[in-house]
Amino acid sequence: MSKPKVNKQKMKELKETADNKRVWHPNFLKYTEFIVGHANYKGLFYERGDDKKVKWVITGKSENGQLRRAWWDTQCKKHGIKLEAGCYAKVALKIHPTKKHTCQICGRELSLEYVYPNKRTITGIKKEFGISVAPFTKDIFQIVNELVKTDADIEKVKRIFKIKPSEKLSKENLKDYLQKYFVESFAKGLLSPGAMSNSPDRFDGYHSDGACCRHESDKGRHKSNLQRYGQDRRVYENWADGDWKMADRLMSLFRKSGISADHIGPISLGFCHRPKFHPLTKAENSAKNNRMSLKDVEVLLEDETTEQIVSWHSKFIWDKLKDKVANDKDAIKLSDLMRKNLHHILIVFSMIDEKGYGKFLEQFLNPEYSFFDYQFEGFNPETGKYKKVTSKKLTGKNQQNNIKRYYRVAFDKLKEYKEIENRKTNIWKHKEVDNEHEKLFVLLKAKKNKEAKAQLENVFKVLANTAESNW
Repeated sequence: MSKPKVNKQKMKELKETADNKRVWHPNFLKYTEFIVGHANYKGLFYERGDDKKVKWVITGKSENGQLRRAWWDTQCKKHGIKLEAGCYAKVALKIHPTKKHTCQICGRELSLEYVYPNKRTITGIKKEFGISVAPFTKDIFQIVNELVKTDADIEKVKRIFKIKPSEKLSKENLKDYLQKYFVESFAKGLLSPGAMSNSPDRFDGYHSDGACCRHESDKGRHKSNLQRYGQDRRVYENWADGDWKMADRLMSLFRKSGISADHIGPISLGFCHRPKFHPLTKAENSAKNNRMSLKDVEVLLEDETTEQIVSWHSKFIWDKLKDKVANDKDAIKLSDLMRKNLHHILIVFSMIDEKGYGKFLEQFLNPEYSFFDYQFEGFNPETGKYKKVTSKKLTGKNQQNNIKRYYRVAFDKLKEYKEIENRKTNIWKHKEVDNEHEKLFVLLKAKKNKEAKAQLENVFKVLANTAESNW
């Protein structure tokens, strides 16, 4: 199947133009003027459009985007922040004059600190206190002030945040503890900011739309689309191989039949997103999570004799360990090692992107599948099998929009990895990985794409060797 040509640079330019032409709430307009005029941002490049508004968004890889990146690098050095993972997020918060961001969509002002309970924490609050909290309406300190009245209430909060029972905390101590160990440590698992960082693309270093409106303004995160595309987002985020369009179409048949499509090889472990699933109930699939059984491994071993079942970046660890699985316990061990390995792979990708070599990474994505659609015949929801599939080629705006979304989600995931605290600390535990990294960046700097691809494989081979040593 030939790959349709995709003008990636043109798409980025169109997206930048579209972002700057979005309807701005009057409060956001005031916010942009306040920020560009503030002394904290002196020297940060911006220009105005024909409408005299600030061109808030610039593509990070453009010439002007590089000017912004250089400015953010200088700010990091000025404020003693090491140029490493998450440095832009740190300095953007540090220099922000109010620590409050105004949403471009609704004009609402939210804190830039990690103070808002996320879905998981909101669920915990409801379980412990019987109170429903709407997302991004109150910060955790307001909630503590309202709900914590007794020592028993303090214990409830400790359970929500998994604070050791042995920690003796008063109400005030509790707030200090949350500030130090959750707010200041960017506790993404439990707390969220009012806007996510986005340097150097956005002038202030934050997404224009606040968390209050992100599900509405970002079509890919709209509730209906998240339900529709819940699986394919994970495909993009995990940089999975496979005909994702065909697999998504088959998954939709499972959903219409009221059953859950179980990836035999989970994409969160590095396997392909392919049109073959086991039918399970939602409860069964949720309980299984991303753990494989011996039967799953056996099916994968059989399938790979006729098709690709694992993504290229994870094939090295799969080939190292697949023949070691003799029982369900081994299959779970393999699942754990492959999940950790994919985590490391995405960290490697994020480092490559952070150093400005995102173009190099684009060759590992598969946007061409957007230009095809599929029709399945004879689908049996009890077995998950079908008799026939037919394809048709598509061209049009929807396909281009899908491709833009594909790239955005994939690279947004890498940006999340950039913000992980101490991203490199104690993750490899292997000096050889760092040495192979250095060789890779030398080749990327020299623009030797073919050699860099081979060297990237060497990095992943060393990671696979490390995983094998932990078997």
